[in-house]
Amino acid sequence: MIVETRELFFTNSALKKAIAWYQKVPNQPDLPLGVVTMVTPKPGGSLVVTIQQSGASKGREIAFTASKTLALLLLFCRRQKIPIPRDAVKDLDNGEDGIYLVIRGETATTAPPP
Repeated sequence: MIVETRELFFTNSALKKAIAWYQKVPNQPDLPLGVVTMVTPKPGGSLVVTIQQSGASKGREIAFTASKTLALLLLFCRRQKIPIPRDAVKDLDNGEDGIYLVIRGETATTAPPP
């Protein structure tokens, strides 16, 4: 068996861009329109996003679970044409100023016929 492990590190600026892509998804109920002013990674892969909506004097904080964070990162990868195998195991891990997407795929091997 061959095991491939990849780590994609999403910096804070990349997370903001990923959230901007997610804001444009039709009928998504999680994020209102507005300017993403801050993204704070939390333990376990969750995020807190601060959005400044037009006309509001204070930013609005929205919490993302790890599964929602993974979904928005996968959408971002798809839009940026970064290949992610569908059947690979995907995990999130916190970095110093961002989030790691850890991708682990397994490929069965065979021997040549005798």
